[in-house]
Amino acid sequence: MKDFEKYYDFIKDDETKNTVKKIADKALQVSKNYVPVVTEFTNPYVAELCSPIIRNFDVKFELFPSSELCERKVFILYPDYLEEINEDDYITTIRIRNKSKFKKLNHKDYLGSIMSLGIDRNKTGDIFVYEDFADVVVNSDIADYIIYNMDLIGHNKIETEKVKLENTLFKEQEHVILNITSSSMRLDSIVKHVANKSREEAANMVRGGAVKVNFREEDKISQEVKDGDMISISKFGRFKISRLSGVTKSGKYKIEVKHYV
Repeated sequence: MKDFEKYYDFIKDDETKNTVKKIADKALQVSKNYVPVVTEFTNPYVAELCSPIIRNFDVKFELFPSSELCERKVFILYPDYLEEINEDDYITTIRIRNKSKFKKLNHKDYLGSIMSLGIDRNKTGDIFVYEDFADVVVNSDIADYIIYNMDLIGHNKIETEKVKLENTLFKEQEHVILNITSSSMRLDSIVKHVANKSREEAANMVRGGAVKVNFREEDKISQEVKDGDMISISKFGRFKISRLSGVTKSGKYKIEVKHYV
């Protein structure tokens, strides 16, 4: 078995490093015990880091949910002798219906109510919010606990039920469109515009570790941002470069940004 310590040293963020190590330990567990396991939900960067490590073990793996609209996914790791696995045994969707006709619930309402039950965020995946309900993807082992303990969100009465993964209604997370013009595609310049800060303040935020690009901590203010990149800024939220609309007469970039709410 390879020594992965040098690989782990490459990962700057301690939380990400610890998550990768945990998933590697689960892969080792499957290779020794020949029993399938499921990981907690991870972001795309963690999944990218884990895949080459898992391939060093004598196990198969798949990422679920498989929908491209899902950001947070789990690894289901299983021994070679199994031809396939049933994802519904490992992750479940809870459909939460808002019974109030007066107050619409948003992503924060649904997530906050689940977290108030003492549920670790890593045990829950994406939340897909609609007009009068939300589909919440979770590890199967906590599904019943959530259903039995949730009957209100705020003052709103709710109803909950389990839904198979194939019947989950996936969608892009709700967002607002920001149109900005920037003198460059440098990270500090983009952060300045989306966070409404000065260039100096934006640069300090990047250098101080408050900014991630594609879920990876980035402290270089000169890092070039490109179309499709996801920028996460502590206390300000997440911003995706969704389209480069061209260049102004003065040479500035016209950029469409999705701010996820």
